Amino acid sequence: MTYKVVIIPSATRTRMLVTEGPDELLRAVLPSPSQLQYERAAITFLESLALWLNAKLHVVLSVDVKEAGFCLGLTDELGVGVRSLFFDVEVRDRRVRRRPGRRIRGVGDFADLRQLRLVPDDN
Repeated sequence: MTYKVVIIPSATRTRMLVTEGPDELLRAVLPSPSQLQYERAAITFLESLALWLNAKLHVVLSVDVKEAGFCLGLTDELGVGVRSLFFDVEVRDRRVRRRPGRRIRGVGDFADLRQLRLVPDDN
C-alpha cells in the first residue's frame, strides 16, 4: 500500500495528514517552520515514519511556489522536492485547486463506479 503524507506549512502552524490509501493514519498540528530549532526536524520525522511503516513515503508539500526554496529542508534552492531512500517530495502550489471533472447527467447514478475509479491498479 502507498502511504501519502500531506504537509501544509504556514506562518502560524504546520498541518500534516498521513494516509494509507483512503484511510487516515495520523493528523498533526505542529509549530510553524519559523519556530524549528533544527533544520533537519522534518526530514528526521519523515525518515522515522518511513522506518516505522516499513515503506517509502510519498510526501506532498503544499506551499506557495514562490516560497518553496528550502522549505522545511524538503526542497532545494529552486523549490524542487527532494528524493531520498525513505521518501519523495512533490511540491504543489497551494493556490492551485484541482477542478473536479465534468459529469454527464441523465443516465442514472454512477457513484459506485466513480468510487472504483479511485482504486489504484495493481499492475
